[in-house]
Amino acid sequence: MKYIATLPLILGLSGIALAQSDNMDMKNMPGMDMNQKSQAASPNEAVGVVKQIDRNKGMVTLAHGPVKSLGWPAMTMSFTVENKALFDKLAPGRKVRFEFVKQGGKYVITGLE
Repeated sequence: MKYIATLPLILGLSGIALAQSDNMDMKNMPGMDMNQKSQAASPNEAVGVVKQIDRNKGMVTLAHGPVKSLGWPAMTMSFTVENKALFDKLAPGRKVRFEFVKQGGKYVITGLE
């Protein structure tokens, strides 16, 4: 009988908890950076070795190290080079530090060192 008497109390307290959860302050949640820029908005950086250059297609293939900002392991992949002047800094076998962004479905190099 005492279990039936405590049921309204339990249901009432759970309702209060649910009502309070609707007012959560997302800015104070551990591990959540609500001010973090999207991956597309800020360039990603990596270091790689030029494997192949195709000026006609505007592409360069790089064997690059891990990209921490994207959680990528080291791999070899092709990137678009929209600024044709950047091709002057590329040569097969050359080690480069590069910045890139995702534009649509492709990764575009925006800077080279």
